[in-house]
Amino acid sequence: MERKMSGQGREEKGLFPKGMILACVILFLLGIGCVGMNLAAGPSEEKNPMGQIADYRKKEEKKKEAEKKKLEEQKKQKKSTDEKKNADPDQDMTEELAQKYYYQKLSAEEQKYYKEILKGLEDMETVIHVSTADDTKLQKVFEYIMYDMPTLFWCDRSWSGSKYLSENRTEISPGYTCTKAERDVRQNQVDEAVGQCLSGIDKDADDYTKIKAVFEYLVNTVDYDKNAADNQNVYSALVGKRSVCAGYARSTQLLLEKLGIQCLYVEGTAGENNEAHAWNIVKCNGKYYQIDTTWGDPIYDQTENPETNAGNNINYDYLCTSDEKMYRNHTIKAVTDYPVCDSDNLNYFKLNNMYYESYDAATLMEKMKESYQKKEDSFTCEFSNPDVYAQAREDIINNLLPQASQGLAQYYGFSRVRYSYSEYTEHYRITVDWQYFEYTGN
Repeated sequence: MERKMSGQGREEKGLFPKGMILACVILFLLGIGCVGMNLAAGPSEEKNPMGQIADYRKKEEKKKEAEKKKLEEQKKQKKSTDEKKNADPDQDMTEELAQKYYYQKLSAEEQKYYKEILKGLEDMETVIHVSTADDTKLQKVFEYIMYDMPTLFWCDRSWSGSKYLSENRTEISPGYTCTKAERDVRQNQVDEAVGQCLSGIDKDADDYTKIKAVFEYLVNTVDYDKNAADNQNVYSALVGKRSVCAGYARSTQLLLEKLGIQCLYVEGTAGENNEAHAWNIVKCNGKYYQIDTTWGDPIYDQTENPETNAGNNINYDYLCTSDEKMYRNHTIKAVTDYPVCDSDNLNYFKLNNMYYESYDAATLMEKMKESYQKKEDSFTCEFSNPDVYAQAREDIINNLLPQASQGLAQYYGFSRVRYSYSEYTEHYRITVDWQYFEYTGN
């Protein structure tokens, strides 16, 4: 049978169309080419292309078998991990909590409640199921979570609950300061603020340098403000830059923990009026120290104690100090037992040659002279005990400071200058603020 083509000729009758015959020829030639290349690789050895295909298939089968075994091993490992997690669904949380001071002070039973509540708070659940009906334990555990977790800035520390005595459980409803969507936005802002602080701290620095850097960062970037929004959490201090003691202390805790330094949040009272207050205890080079970032801020000093004339001077009395020094005007709320802070070796004034075991007028006068000739903003002297301070105080105020101000005026060519000083009687310290300009007042 013949079929006409459209104007170019005829298609011959046969078993295969021409195109197919041509394809076979090309494939055959390509096969020869492959054989030729193999022969060129080894002129003294003949290669069987079919044998090569068989070898290739064997290699592929072995490869697939190896991948199959690897996949089966991965499945076994995943199954083992899942079984462990099913046995202890809080395994990852437990490992993290091993570093938390207050969590470690709880019994195994209380730690279980802690994890139940913490999981609910992290997920911002409106109702959290806790496997106890004991109000006292619930209150204790909830408070310990708030002490351990500066990250929970969306929790306002309040909660209400419904007890089911026959089932020995409680449904608690925590208080939140924002919605989940708002929390997520604020979390990004907090993370960014934390990154800004930590970017300026050498990760290889020693612990004291890191602690001092965080202390100074918060003092220099946050203002004490009783009217600040969210002033009980890190958001107010790190993002809003205005807070009160709780915001300072929780931010100190958060930043130092990010740097791998153990930092406890503590509460109590402080000052002449025994007002509620919060501060920290830190671990530095194997020893514990007290630290109060709020009281290090001159803005706080000016707000609470305007008569001290603190100026812009950071108050280093509360950086890595001892129990003895801190408890002169702080009283801790003993919700548990705390580490003893009995070392004074990181006293800022000792480390910076501003500390005196005894009083010698000539020595102190020479130190003042060095200070104003270097054009330092201030001069500080701290004494070891109240007796030495009492001996030094009157002479410094009545004699040394007038002499030093005259020396400063002569050195810089002024006819008259002013100076101011602040007394910190609880810490046996005097700080003088120099003024490097002509005084024209009365």
